[in-house]
Parts: sequence; structure tokens; C-alpha cells
Amino acid sequence: MESMLGKNIVNRRHELKMTQQTLAERSDLSINFISRSERGGSNNVSSATLYKLALALQTSMDSLMIGPTEVSKTAHGPHLTKLVQKLEEYDANTAERLSKVILELLESK
Repeated sequence: MESMLGKNIVNRRHELKMTQQTLAERSDLSINFISRSERGGSNNVSSATLYKLALALQTSMDSLMIGPTEVSKTAHGPHLTKLVQKLEEYDANTAERLSKVILELLESK
């Protein structure tokens, strides 16, 4: 039986056009864990694991547990989501440097 958490993981992953493999890599969790969670087999998830999933899925821990709210659906528009996805294509150091440059550009105005 699919759990609320599992259903929300699947839905968000599909919104981002992300495979289970990509989610596993971005969250530093096993693909088996991702698959089991989506099927409802891992309902007892630690807060650290939930945080990793939320970060990788660019959403809040609340949204994963209880579902997206109208606020969380609009909190990240398509351009911000695309920017984050582009940054995630780089290794962590490069993404961090690019993020710093973007922030510096925004703060210089």
C-alpha cells in the first residue's frame, strides 16, 4: 500500500522529471531505499533522511510528509526551479561557486 510519504516523493520526483537513480544520487541514498519508500515500505524515516530527500527534491520536509500546500506550490516558480536544476548538474564545488557569483550579482544592485 502506497503511503502519503511515498506518494509525495513519486509526485515531486515526476514534477522534476527525475529518475529514481537521479534522486538516489542527489540524496546520497540507495536506489533500493528510494524504490521501497515510494512503494510505502519505509514509513519510519529519520529526520536526516527526510531532510536529504527534501533537499534533493527541492521541497520542504512538510510537503513530503503531508503533501504540497498552495504556498509551497508557488514558492518556487519555474525559473527558480530551472536554475536550481542547472546548478545541480555541476559538482558541489562548482555549484557553490556559481551560487556565490549569482548572489554577489544580485546584491550589487
